[in-house]
Amino acid sequence: MKKMPLFLLLIFLASISVSGQTCTGENAIMKHIYNPDRLIPTNKGCITVTGRIIAKGPEWDGDFHYRMKLDPGQGSGLINSKNNTKKQKRFMIFEPICIGKVTQKSAKAACKGYHQKITLPNKGDHVLVTGIHMLDNEHHWLEVHPVTSIKVLP
Repeated sequence: MKKMPLFLLLIFLASISVSGQTCTGENAIMKHIYNPDRLIPTNKGCITVTGRIIAKGPEWDGDFHYRMKLDPGQGSGLINSKNNTKKQKRFMIFEPICIGKVTQKSAKAACKGYHQKITLPNKGDHVLVTGIHMLDNEHHWLEVHPVTSIKVLP
């Protein structure tokens, strides 16, 4: 039984070395975030995290909102007290952008002619997510936004 956590750690480290912790294309993606001034980069910058998808759903701005239960040992400072609301339940939030239909008027221009090509995981999937660690200044929670890559793990 003690070998299982070590095995999971080795898979995690191998996944990072294979996929790399890269936010290549981040500047191009940021152009398609509506009201980007609401997102404040944290000192963590580009991060890669792993966890299990707890919930997902489309947003009015065309983004897809995910809640993920982080795997143990992810480090501190990835979530804050606002991630611990009744709705968010202490989960990491991440958002691929311009995925769905944009019904929010203020977001239409940002997604016009753009659709992020990225894997969309399902509820229950174990994933590796890379992107920019941000403080969402409208909701005051920490999130990965924009996401630059998602890999579904075995």
